Amino acid sequence: MSEVLGGRRILVPHGGRAGGAAAAEIRRRGGVAVVAPLTMTLPAEDPGPLLSAAQRLVRGEYDVCAVTSANGAEALGAALRGAVPAACFAAVGPGTSRALREHGIRVDLLPEHDYSSHGLADALIRVLGDARAGGARPHRILLPLSELADTSLEDALTAAGHRPEGVSAYRTVPAPRDVAVESGIADGGFDAHLVVRPACGVEIAVRVAAVPGRALRAPIGSATADALRARGLAASVVATEHTVAGLLDALTARIAETIARPREGDSR
Repeated sequence: MSEVLGGRRILVPHGGRAGGAAAAEIRRRGGVAVVAPLTMTLPAEDPGPLLSAAQRLVRGEYDVCAVTSANGAEALGAALRGAVPAACFAAVGPGTSRALREHGIRVDLLPEHDYSSHGLADALIRVLGDARAGGARPHRILLPLSELADTSLEDALTAAGHRPEGVSAYRTVPAPRDVAVESGIADGGFDAHLVVRPACGVEIAVRVAAVPGRALRAPIGSATADALRARGLAASVVATEHTVAGLLDALTARIAETIARPREGDSR
């Protein structure tokens, strides 16, 4: 893989540990990672609902807590203040699972392959059962979510007869603008954009009026690809495994398809 990524500049438009981990994986594969966060994660504007839900979780008022992101895991862990509830915990993917374990929380359920809200809903319903069919009881499920999250997970669990409760755990806002990075995007200074969050894709479109077609846009899943498409940016490749490693596998495969046909103006 390193000979494929060697010398190619890849924009990582999110920061924190996730951005650092993505950059490390790009470098391991021989690429040049440029970490330039376009969004920031902040606590929910009103922390009260999450703190109250965390207290109810500790008291055993929820059967399950399903966490859809590492940011959600961090926010929940902070709200729990060291308490470890007896409820079952489900995580959307390996990164979220690691974040929960760092707060001393054991993860009981993880989707087998589809690390998305859809995959998490399927995994939960497979284990908890469909309460409408009479073969399972309704379960009370806490969902600590982004303020920008859609209702797909909550809707799927409700449709299966369970009682999910979504609570705002954190919010995503635009990061301060970086003229150098935005100029680099506009001038084609990046070979690929690694987009792991819909909000990052939106920010690329908002900040750069005309994104060059030569740059490969690589969203981590269908929801992120949809966010790009809604802003007029087609995805070049979409990960089938919703992890950074899976996304880079898909990206390197796409690069390998075209590496024998250098693009016009590419002097490498």
